[in-house]
Amino acid sequence: MGLFEKHHARDAYDMVYGGRRPHHEVTHELLAGAAAFEAMRMYEHHREREGIPVHHELAKELLAGFIGAELDKHFDGGRYGHLNLHEAKRLAREQAEYLWRQEYGRR
Repeated sequence: MGLFEKHHARDAYDMVYGGRRPHHEVTHELLAGAAAFEAMRMYEHHREREGIPVHHELAKELLAGFIGAELDKHFDGGRYGHLNLHEAKRLAREQAEYLWRQEYGRR
């Protein structure tokens, strides 16, 4: 999978969360990009709200949790039965790691 730059991940988010793409047309990569973008948003809000400094290991743990919760919501709704949950989570973790490194580097 080619990883999305931040603005492309935002586009994926808009397509999936904004309903601009019919559910049956969503791919693993598109869903992973959208979930990773949402996980980064959740991480940044949580970090700012709690006053947590940027720390890579903590970020990885938080992002994995946010990704799992987001994708479980999508799959529990039955909208993405044509996709594999484990593959979507794997791709979303890779995408979130990439987005985090774009934003914060190797802290």
